[in-house]
Amino acid sequence: MQVLPSGLVVPPLPYAAVLVVGSLAVVGWLSVLSPPVSRRQVLAFAPWMVTGGAVHALYQHGSVPAVIEPFAAAPAVYVATFVLAGAVWIVAALRAQARDDPGLVTRYLALFGAVLVAALTVFAYVEAVRAGVPTHQYVWPVVGFLGAAVVTAPWYYALTFRFTAAVSRVGLAGPFVVYAHALDGVSTALGIDVIGTGERTPLPAHIMDFAGDLPTEPYLGRGWLFVVVKLVVASAVVIVLADYVEDEPTEGNLALAFVAAVGVGPAANNLYLFLLAA
Repeated sequence: MQVLPSGLVVPPLPYAAVLVVGSLAVVGWLSVLSPPVSRRQVLAFAPWMVTGGAVHALYQHGSVPAVIEPFAAAPAVYVATFVLAGAVWIVAALRAQARDDPGLVTRYLALFGAVLVAALTVFAYVEAVRAGVPTHQYVWPVVGFLGAAVVTAPWYYALTFRFTAAVSRVGLAGPFVVYAHALDGVSTALGIDVIGTGERTPLPAHIMDFAGDLPTEPYLGRGWLFVVVKLVVASAVVIVLADYVEDEPTEGNLALAFVAAVGVGPAANNLYLFLLAA
């Protein structure tokens, strides 16, 4: 049975070498600097998570220059994003140590990431206009973004009552992780049930195929079960990691950031593909 998503591309050797060397350099520098990772910094990583999915969507649309195409294919795009974000992180950490200002790392990551996402969004919009994408298509990314918020808010509010202590330990990183996976679930369901897209990843496809065989399919579609699964799994991870975050803040927050990235990356890819009508 297939496990990995379809469409994965191994980059040519020179590009792969650049990614490997870049990754090792970033990991090495960060290991030496050992910068602390706060809960706010988990949120500051969010634009970088979006960047990987956005660039890959532009690649799928055929809007990426040929010279950097191998960096924009999956999974290379996520490694390349890590290297770029890591470079900013290293510079920020060095400046933070020189100025004795730990908060500078969070500001640098959030600012540079936000600027990059804004530039990618404008570029994607221009490409959509150039391709003659109907204006009504632009509403779907907004629907996905807001729909995930509507789903996350009551879910996480209920979670705070049942697991109050655990939720308090993770702070704002908790709802961000749950929202990240709600966004992936809602955008996927929107694509499958409303827009008519396909699903490249086998496990979500199996979950939605199962939902399609249920009596609820004519009323709720096939994507609702995937949304529920994503919410349950993300919430369970947040609760399980709560003590780890309190005992080992840097490692725990990095784990939360990784879990969030697994949701935000594919979700951003979905939303940008909606915008591009790809």
